[in-house]
Amino acid sequence: MFHPVPHRRHERHRKKRVGLVLGAGGPVGHAYHSGVLSALQAAFGWDAREADVVVGTSAGAQVGALLRAGLDGDDLAARAKGEPLSPEAQEIARHYVRPYSAAPRGASERRGPASVRFLLEAVKRPGVLRPGRLVSALLPEGSVEMAPQAHGFRNIFGDSWPERPLWITAVHLDDGSRVAFGKDGAPPIDVGTAVTCSGAVPGVARPVRWGGRRYVDGGIASATHLDLLHDAPVDVVIVSSPLSMFTPMRGLLWNEIRTLEKRGVPVVAFEPRGAALEVMGYNPMDTTAAPVVVKAAYETTLRELEKADEKTLGLTRKTRG
Repeated sequence: MFHPVPHRRHERHRKKRVGLVLGAGGPVGHAYHSGVLSALQAAFGWDAREADVVVGTSAGAQVGALLRAGLDGDDLAARAKGEPLSPEAQEIARHYVRPYSAAPRGASERRGPASVRFLLEAVKRPGVLRPGRLVSALLPEGSVEMAPQAHGFRNIFGDSWPERPLWITAVHLDDGSRVAFGKDGAPPIDVGTAVTCSGAVPGVARPVRWGGRRYVDGGIASATHLDLLHDAPVDVVIVSSPLSMFTPMRGLLWNEIRTLEKRGVPVVAFEPRGAALEVMGYNPMDTTAAPVVVKAAYETTLRELEKADEKTLGLTRKTRG
């Protein structure tokens, strides 16, 4: 088993406790996160591995786990662009694999709703109905197999959880409840299985079974789950939200941001704009777009950071020269 790389917190970053929220967004979102984090590293010298709490959903869960394994923003960007990594980063990244499509379903396999149980519960208790949960229950189970990705992360973390907080969100398919694996009170689970639970897109991937339950993509409940940080020990929250490329998802994000800010926690949000928005397209599952998305996300984020308030971020801008 590979042991995640330890690293030291730099003294200049101890002024504020930072919560890092990495939203859902498929392979395109994964690339977007990489560009954003690399830009933060370039502009402020801030290593995203130093975030006091990382909340990851779907693609964000994958990136969050890679951060806690030891890849920094530059490592993530280089990997997404297909560029060489440092030996240490390569040793970690070689364990990360994408899910793969299983063999075609046989004619005898069930193609009905994935969760009749949830649909029946919704009839009895209409209050449990939410659009995302309803869609996930109505769609048939997908065919993409998540086990290889779980195995890869287990090669890195084994059965243990990162020492520093990593919260990975998923939704219980049969009752619609949310879980944040790694957070106090959540069921025990290994990082690999938690990441695959969070990324099991309904209708695309098979639900992940764990502890007698079936879990699907955490993005079904929220693309970012900012509410998990309402009582977290953080002074500022940085959120990367790839799905804000869709206007309704942007509206939902800002509802969550306003609620968190009412509790006195400032939020700095990075959302696809300009060139990044143009190259991301409308298919978050496009695995071919990563290199151009990383580059555009990096460049647009750098421009935003030129105007960023250092006091709000709690970071110190790097001097040039």
